[in-house]
Formats: sequence, C-alpha cells, structure tokens
Amino acid sequence: MSQYAYLSEPDPKWAEVASRVPPTELPKDFAQYRRGLAEAVGRSLSRRPLGECIFKLPLGPKTFININYPLNCKGIHLNLTARQWVLPVDGTLTNIRTYVPDSNTLLGEDQQDRYPALVWIFGGGWCSGTLDNADTLLRSLSVDLRISCVAVDYRKAPEHPFPTPLNDAYASLKWVVENAQLISIDVHRGLIVGGISTGGNLAAAMVQRAMNDPDLRGKITGQVLVTPALLSASAYPVKFKDELLSLEQNSDASILSGELIRLFWVKTYHGPHASNPEVSPLLAASFEGLPRTYIQINGMDPLRDEAILYNKLLREAGVPTMGRHVSTIA
Repeated sequence: MSQYAYLSEPDPKWAEVASRVPPTELPKDFAQYRRGLAEAVGRSLSRRPLGECIFKLPLGPKTFININYPLNCKGIHLNLTARQWVLPVDGTLTNIRTYVPDSNTLLGEDQQDRYPALVWIFGGGWCSGTLDNADTLLRSLSVDLRISCVAVDYRKAPEHPFPTPLNDAYASLKWVVENAQLISIDVHRGLIVGGISTGGNLAAAMVQRAMNDPDLRGKITGQVLVTPALLSASAYPVKFKDELLSLEQNSDASILSGELIRLFWVKTYHGPHASNPEVSPLLAASFEGLPRTYIQINGMDPLRDEAILYNKLLREAGVPTMGRHVSTIA
C-alpha cells in the first residue's frame, strides 16, 4: 500500500462537485472534440477586444506573422500587451502567444524593460487544447509578477504523435530565447519552463533535452510542473513498483480516470516509445544539473505517485525542488 494513499481521501466539498462531473472518455472524433473544448474555453474568457493589428516582419528564413491584440479581460488586466506569433516549424506553422507587462511599451524599443520569462505548455492529453487554455492565468502572472509569459502551441496527437508535439514546443522555446529582446525578455533574469498535466510532460522533456543542447544549456533557470505526466503507464520500472500505486488507487478519479490516462499514453501519444526518456522523463539516465523545480501534486490524481517519485529522484540528484501536495482534489 502506498504511503500516500491517505491523499486519495477527498474533501467533502470536492466529492460533491466531482459527483456531478460526467466521466471523460477517449474521443471517437478528435477534431470535433477539440472544437468543442476550444469553444467552451473561448466562451469562458469573456473577452472584450480593444483593437487588432496584423502585420508581417521579415526575418530572413524565420519570417513570421505577428498578430497584435491587446485585450481587456473583465477589465482587470490592462497593463500588458498580448501578441500572437505564427512561427515556421518543421515545414509547417505553429503559434505562440506572448504577454508582456505595460501595454504602452513599444515593441522593439531599446529602452523598454526586459523581464524574466515563463514559457508555458498547456495540457489536454496531447490531443487537445489551445493557447486560450491558460490565457487568464498567464495574464495574471504577467501583471502580478512583472514577467513576460509565453504560451506555446503544438500539433496534436493522434494525427501527430510523439515526437511531434515535443519538437514543436521545443522549437518555440528556442525561438523565444533567440528572439528574447524582441519580446521583452532578459533570460539572464530568469527563464522558467512549465506546464500542466501532459503539458507538464512536454515541459519536463524539454528541460531535459535542453541540458544537451549547446544553444540552451544553462539558460533555463527553473521548471514548474503542475500535476505532470512523467512516466508512461506502459513503462513502470520494477524497482519502483511499490512507489507507483496511484494509477490503481485513483483509477476511478472523476475527471481523468486511470484507464483514460493509459489510453492517452498508448493510443494517442507514444505508440512503441513508452520507455524513451523524452516520453517518460522519469526514466532519464541522470537528473544532475536540472534547474530548480516546483511540482504540484494532487492527492486524487492517478498521476500522483510519479510526480512524488520524480520530486524524490531530483532531490537525490542534488536538484533544489519543492513538491506541493494538494491532498483532496483530482
């Protein structure tokens, strides 16, 4: 029995909410599923556009389109500028969205402030999600913490399985570093990579990949992993079998069941690559030298124990970590 089984006991208020949540199933039509989620997220944002400007900036082989749209989100986040950028990646286009404090700061001026950066990858089982997923969160963080935030998009599984989502997100991260001045970022003040759920999986893999990349080695100063997927259900090592029990203990979690997690891993994302450390970051040969790490761990989450174990392994490797347990929610 896992020593963390007590974390699976729900708060009565959460149990009441969870009882009204319909079970999630693996979509039969992924395109329709994505459209439905995107529409739901879009409705929840209650946006009131203040203006829009679309223009192109030629940067040699890295030509891109910049869509500038400052937004008033319920009237509370006026002091920032949000811009959407369309970047060429692997013969196609991908999107990122930047959030920079102080909306009256002009793009590209030498005297403008430079900020630490957070590069954020949304979740969605590798098969869904849009830049809107974390829009409100990143606006809040940008204004409240005085940082530049970057939301990263990627092509979705199962049409684009591993390694495409990872490669897309990593290419965007490299573009952010290469164009830091353009988007008001000073990487010397801090560069954090983060994500939630399967976005946390991509974030952890990106940070590990950067350790061996001369262009990024030493530049990432931290990672934030919120309820991350760190180890494929098809690749549990025997030596950790007594520490990885939450997939079974929390198999009936209301929002994301253990069975659905298995399907997302195998059917949509990794195929035969379960043991590849870029699929399962917990299986990396070494964790030494990784940046400071914050991990949020939810007690009723089927992914709980792999997050706890990852926190432990990083600490044993000398990585400063903080694992925060939220004991009563999935």
